[in-house]
Amino acid sequence: MQAPIVRDGLWRCLCPSYRPNLIFKATRSSRPQALRTHHRLSRPATCNASGLVASRHSTISTSQYRKQHISPTISTSSRGFQSLARLVKGRLEELDTTAIYDNLRVWAATGNQAKVTEAVRYLIYERQERPNVRLYSALILVNVSPLYGTAGKVAALLQDMRHDGIELDAGTCHDVLEALAVHPDYLLRNEIIEYMEERWLTLNNQGHNFVVAGMLRDRMFESALEKIESMARQGMHIQPWLYDKAVYMLCDIGEIDEAYKIMRNRRDSEVRAISPVLWSYFLDTASKYCHHEATKFVWESRVKPSYLQPSSGLCLNVLNTAARHGDAHLATDVFRVLTNRNTIFDHQHYEMLLEAYINAGDIKTALSVLIIMQDAGVKPDDGTTSPILRHLQQDPERPMEAFTILQAFEQAGMKIPIAAVNCTIQAAVAVQDLEQAIEFYKALHVVSPAGPNTATFNILFRGCSKMGRKELAMFLAAEMIQLKVPPDSITYDRLILVCVGGHDIDDAFQYYEEMRDQGFIPRGGTFTSLVKACVQAGDSRAEEVIEDMRHLGINMAKLELWINAQKRKPNLDAKENQERNRTPDAFDFAGVVS
Repeated sequence: MQAPIVRDGLWRCLCPSYRPNLIFKATRSSRPQALRTHHRLSRPATCNASGLVASRHSTISTSQYRKQHISPTISTSSRGFQSLARLVKGRLEELDTTAIYDNLRVWAATGNQAKVTEAVRYLIYERQERPNVRLYSALILVNVSPLYGTAGKVAALLQDMRHDGIELDAGTCHDVLEALAVHPDYLLRNEIIEYMEERWLTLNNQGHNFVVAGMLRDRMFESALEKIESMARQGMHIQPWLYDKAVYMLCDIGEIDEAYKIMRNRRDSEVRAISPVLWSYFLDTASKYCHHEATKFVWESRVKPSYLQPSSGLCLNVLNTAARHGDAHLATDVFRVLTNRNTIFDHQHYEMLLEAYINAGDIKTALSVLIIMQDAGVKPDDGTTSPILRHLQQDPERPMEAFTILQAFEQAGMKIPIAAVNCTIQAAVAVQDLEQAIEFYKALHVVSPAGPNTATFNILFRGCSKMGRKELAMFLAAEMIQLKVPPDSITYDRLILVCVGGHDIDDAFQYYEEMRDQGFIPRGGTFTSLVKACVQAGDSRAEEVIEDMRHLGINMAKLELWINAQKRKPNLDAKENQERNRTPDAFDFAGVVS
C-alpha cells in the first residue's frame, strides 16, 4: 500500500503552486447557530494561544466553554480566578458591552495581552457573549506584542475559529498580517493572502505594509524590495516605519546600496519624516563600510547644515572613507567639524587627510599637510609619508616634481619637515635613480635647515646596496659620523649588506661586530647573507655568526639545507679542494651543521 503524501510545510515550500485547504477555512455547522447549545470539540487536550482548553471527544456546555476558553493559567474553580473576576468587574462593569469591545480593540493593538484576556473573559463569563469574530480578532491582534506574541498562537487561534464555525473577515485577515509582521511565518502569511484572493477580500494599504514587514522579518529582502517598488509605482502609501525597518535590516546585512537607494528616494519624495537616529545609524554604517556615495549623501544632507552632530568616532569613519576615495572636500569638512569641538589631532587624523589628497591626485596639498602637522606639534614620520611615497614611485618624474614643490614652500617661508624630503629621496631610490637621490641629499640643507637624520642615511644606504655602490656607502658613512647622526640597527644592517655585496667580508664583519657590541640584532636575511658569503669565501668566521644565530633562537633550517647542499656539490674543482686543505683556517662544514 502506497504511503500517504504528507502535505506539510516542506511540501508547500517545494511545491509553491500547491493550494491546500487552508487551516483557517470555516466549516459551518449544518444546524442553525441558535440551536447550538453545545460545542463538540474533537481535538486533543491542549492549552493553546487563545487559552482554549478541550479534551478529546468531550461534550461541554456553553457555560463550561466560557470558563475554559480564556485563561490557560488560572483555573475557573480557583480562588485566583474569583479574585480576578471581582477585579475585572470593578473596572469593566460600568462600561456597556459596545464600549468594552471598543476598548478591547485598543488594548489588542497595543499588545496588552493581560487586558485583552481579562476583557474577553469578562465578556464571555459575565456578559454572556458567545465566541465571535470580534473576540477572536482581538486575541489575534494582541500577538503584535514582541514579548508575548508568536506566530504559533495566531495559527492556533485560526484553528479554533475553524472548529467554532467562525469565518475570517477582511479585518481579521489584516490583524493576522499585522501579527505576522512582528512574528513572521511566510507559509501562514501566504495562506492568508490566498484566502483573501479566493473570497475577493481587498488588501488595503496597511495590509500591504504588513506583508512587506513580514518579508523583511523573514529576511526575504529581494522580494520585500520588489514589493516596495511595486507599491510605489501603484501610488500606495508606504508607512515611514516600513522604510525605517527596511533601512535598518539592510544595513545589518551590509546591503548599503539598497539602503542608500531607499534613503535617497525617501528624502527626495514627500515622505521626509526620517528620524535623526536613523540618519546617524545610516551614516555610521555607511562610513564603516567605506561607502562613499552614501556617506557623502548623509554628510551633505544632515551634517553640513548642522541638523546632525556626529560623534568623534563617527567622524573618523567618515574621514577614513574620504581618504580611501580621494574626497579631499569631504575630508576637509570633517576636520572643520572636529576643529569646532576642539579636537586634539594626532597622526591618525592627519594621515587620513593626507591620503585623501593623495588619492585625489593633489600632491601639493598633501605635502602641505606635512607642514601643517609639524606646525601643530605632530611630528611626521616614515609611516605618515607612506601614501605620498606610493604616489611618487609610480612615475620617475614625480620625485623631482615633489622636491620642486618643497623648494617652493621653503622659499615661501615655510618650515619643511625632514620626513617630507626623505620621502622624495626614498621615491628616487625606489625608481632606481640613485644619482637623483644624491642630488636631493645635497640640496637637503637648503630645503630643510635641520639637516639629514638617521632615516635619510638609511634610505641612501639601501640605494647603495641595490646599486652595488660600496664606495658611495663608505663616503656616506663617514659623512654620517662627521654630522654626528646616530646609527640604528637598520643602518648597520644595510652597511653589512653593502659590504657583502661588494665582496668585502672584513668590512662586513667589522660592522657586524660593532652592531652586536651596541646591542643591535641583524635581520634574518642579513644573517643569512653574511654566513653564505663566508661559506663561499671559505671564511671560518661563519661559524661564529651561526653560533650567534643559535644563541638568539633564529630559525636556521633553510640555511643548514643550503650548507649541506654546498657540501654535496659533485663538480668541485680538485685544485680548489687542494687549496682549501692547505689553508690553516679552512672552514669546517661538519662543525657548522653538527
